[in-house]
This record gives sequence, structure tokens and C-alpha cells, in this order.
Amino acid sequence: MDDTDNQERSQTRGEFCDTERISLSSYFKLKARNLAPEETVVPGTKIIRIAPEARRAWHARMAELAKSEAAQLEAERRRAQAVAAGRIAARSPLHASRRPRRQSRRRG
Repeated sequence: MDDTDNQERSQTRGEFCDTERISLSSYFKLKARNLAPEETVVPGTKIIRIAPEARRAWHARMAELAKSEAAQLEAERRRAQAVAAGRIAARSPLHASRRPRRQSRRRG
């Protein structure tokens, strides 16, 4: 079966997983996290299909999620880098905590 044919018609969960190259167990893990594509039940049956529009929306959602996760990882990396830079600065002999204190003038 051709991939373009799979993209133009609705798919079963198994066909969707084959097309996306994910396991069915991974699909159900995504579904448990509300990250699976929207499913349509054929009226009067127990047949579940995934429409091409739902698949495209799922791709867009996954891309957005990847961007937000990448941004979160970048922010965490920068925070860790700032903490490390602060520790290095605090060990420096020129750090403000290591300078001699000035004598304050007292009025008398």
C-alpha cells in the first residue's frame, strides 16, 4: 500500500501506527496523555477510524509540543548554566564577598 493512499483516507489505529512507525502500545500511551489523534467511531459499529484531517491536526500538535519542550529544555539549560557561573564567580578572589570591608565612620 502506498503512503499517499494512507494519507488520503481514514485509517484504523493499526494502519495509523504503521504509517507513523509507532507501536500500538505507544499509541495507547499517547491516548492516555490525551495526545493521540481524534478518533471517529463508525455509527452503529465498534469500528474506530482516524480521519486524514485528524492526522494532520495531530502532526501540528506534536510539532507544537516538540517546540514547547525544546524551549523548556533550553530554559532549564540556561538556568543550570547561570547557577554554574554564579558558583564560579563566588570562588573568585575578586568576588565582593572576599573583599575587605571598609571601616565605617561613626559620628560622635
